[in-house]
Amino acid sequence: MAKAKIMNRSRNQLATAYAPESFFTFEGGLGACIARSSVGESLQLSESTKDLIFERMNELGRAWFGAAMSARDGDPNRPRIVPAQCLDQVLLDSTRTEFQLPGQDRIYLCRPSHMEYTPAPLTFVCRTCGIFRDYETLSELDRNLDRLSSANCLNPKQVGRCDWEQLDVIFVHWSGHWEAAFPGQWHWSDRDNKVVKRRDSCVCGSQLFKLNRRSAGIGDWFFECAECDKPLSPKWLQNDRDTLRILGPEMRPDRLTEVRMQASPYRASSAYYVKSDLFIDFKDGGQQLLLRLRPGREDELKDFVSKQYGFDVQPISDEDVRNACDGKSECARDLADYLAAINQIHVAESQLVNVPEAFLSAFKGLLDQAYGNRGRIIDDLRQRRILIPKVDLPVAVVSNIRDRQSKFASKFDPFRLSIEHATLRSSRLDVENTTNGKRPYVSFTRLDEDLAPEDREQTDQAQVNTRGLLDKLGIEDMGLIREFDLCRFSFGYSRMESSPILRDKRGMDMPVRLNLFPPVRQNDSTKYPVYVVQQGNEAIYVRLNEELVLSWMKELGCQDMFSLNPGERVGAGLLGAAQSMDPFLNKLPETTNPPAYFYLYTLLHSYSHLLMKHLSEYSGLDLGSLGEYIFPADLAFVVYRNGTTMDLGNLSALWRNSGTAMLTAMLGSKATLCGTGSLCTHRGAACPDCIMMPETACIAGNKLLSRAVLRSIGGRPRLDKRVGPISGYLDTINCLEHADVRAKADGV
Repeated sequence: MAKAKIMNRSRNQLATAYAPESFFTFEGGLGACIARSSVGESLQLSESTKDLIFERMNELGRAWFGAAMSARDGDPNRPRIVPAQCLDQVLLDSTRTEFQLPGQDRIYLCRPSHMEYTPAPLTFVCRTCGIFRDYETLSELDRNLDRLSSANCLNPKQVGRCDWEQLDVIFVHWSGHWEAAFPGQWHWSDRDNKVVKRRDSCVCGSQLFKLNRRSAGIGDWFFECAECDKPLSPKWLQNDRDTLRILGPEMRPDRLTEVRMQASPYRASSAYYVKSDLFIDFKDGGQQLLLRLRPGREDELKDFVSKQYGFDVQPISDEDVRNACDGKSECARDLADYLAAINQIHVAESQLVNVPEAFLSAFKGLLDQAYGNRGRIIDDLRQRRILIPKVDLPVAVVSNIRDRQSKFASKFDPFRLSIEHATLRSSRLDVENTTNGKRPYVSFTRLDEDLAPEDREQTDQAQVNTRGLLDKLGIEDMGLIREFDLCRFSFGYSRMESSPILRDKRGMDMPVRLNLFPPVRQNDSTKYPVYVVQQGNEAIYVRLNEELVLSWMKELGCQDMFSLNPGERVGAGLLGAAQSMDPFLNKLPETTNPPAYFYLYTLLHSYSHLLMKHLSEYSGLDLGSLGEYIFPADLAFVVYRNGTTMDLGNLSALWRNSGTAMLTAMLGSKATLCGTGSLCTHRGAACPDCIMMPETACIAGNKLLSRAVLRSIGGRPRLDKRVGPISGYLDTINCLEHADVRAKADGV
């Protein structure tokens, strides 16, 4: 085969739209090509970043395999699913029955600096007479290129000038395989025990065919003989050779529908779906908290949850400290200092009643110092994870912690997201240090030198106005994160469907196959490329008001709505009420008993999309260039600029020029209107005309979305099948404000 060419595009484009095995055309739309795996630029990644990439790949692979294998669980009369129909062979273990990620030595993490490509499909049709030609390889095409010249007409019935074009239709299959059109089919041969390619010939002996494209539906096109005009068949059909090979001797007439491919334009989205994921890249800076998510460290995770969300923690006794340090040489000095502090406290407290008045103040100072020493030692032991306090968490929270890896995808895991939010606070949100007048995070109600107007009075007035608008929007805090570090990686692809199951395809659910990118040669070994893009762009952080969210959720009347004990935050109830969320959100309920947790996630997700719409409008950024990250237990979300080119400060410039105008627009009734009208409202109040986003911009695939959670529009989200409208969050705030005004007027 001729050597592949190399193209240069932006890193994000190479890792997604031009990733290996994707079809595309260059500017002008002429000439279809397919991207090929290439050896990208080597990367220096921190160990924690590498671990997270492999952890996410492992999680996504297991979830995909489990979902695809269960595609026909509800119908025992259907043919059984074979593991190789669900996963690339390299993703199966030695028994070919279970998922197993290849070893790290077989995976090449690289930056997508360029991508290779070759022309494909190598099929051509004459616009004038319909004569069809196809070639197996580029070398064969090169040798016969003169046959595709305008002066060369192969039609025996027509003398004239041929006008050749590349056929823009291919056959695709949910196995991930594609096939160029040709007059014939792939079949399973029981005699040869293998897949064979059988090209057709006409009864008149001719092997020259025309492609009849007169039908509007490409599935109804067919080949006909160029000599006698006899059709080969009423339709053109093709079988998937990979599935034929997998089924082999099990191939029976009742499984024929499983191997049938679908004719599709190569530009269609169903022809290719890249598999990628992203996470906040704290590099090695956030490991102290993130390590609590590792298996076997559930006690430390419980300790974090209890402190973060206000659960009761049993006080630490002297005996707890002794037991924690017993036999540990690294804390022998700590234990000695602790016992000395305890002894000092006991002696001082026993003598306190006998201390003369003149020395009482100094004596109490020494006692306070002893208590301070004791507290510092305990804090240090807890920081070093030597001392784990006793936590009495609710059963529902403990159950979700125990089962979190099986119940939640990483991007939806409320415990992981809580840890990430706390790490984000410590590394960005709560950092006060400035560089050239800029803080890592700037709240819009407390502007720094860079974002504030030059006049101090204008700054004060802008902050007051912003605070008033945020209160009406139910937002506790909103601000600019100057560098929101993310790591995005792409590792494979699927065809026909982006999720593991293709529903009701010819009357049957089909398992969609997850494929790794084809391997490359790197350092004299064959490895599977994973293309990694790191970026640190501007982002907008938003955290909603807990009291207002709690009031709104109580009005929804969800049967599983939680109650909070004194001192507990809303996240305490949400972590217990959290529902299973797989990476593809395939099992979302539509019920008369909707879960409160899904309602909360829908609120945050819909609010995020509302902000993204307005950010795009006021900043000039395209919707597809934005992304989102949601922290449900902390009632927060981040909208970030998704790009690898130099950050031009679009979001900071937006705030300087139009910040309050954008917030005012978000408050307007038009912000949540939809041009589709009542049709959208009846279907859950989310459609591409209002609140949906390009798939590349949405973390949840445009699921768990509804305008109804923001404004009272007469409907409900799709997850809630009860009768009657709900009150939107912004309307609840307005009602509470009016109630507060009336109460003050009545002197209450």
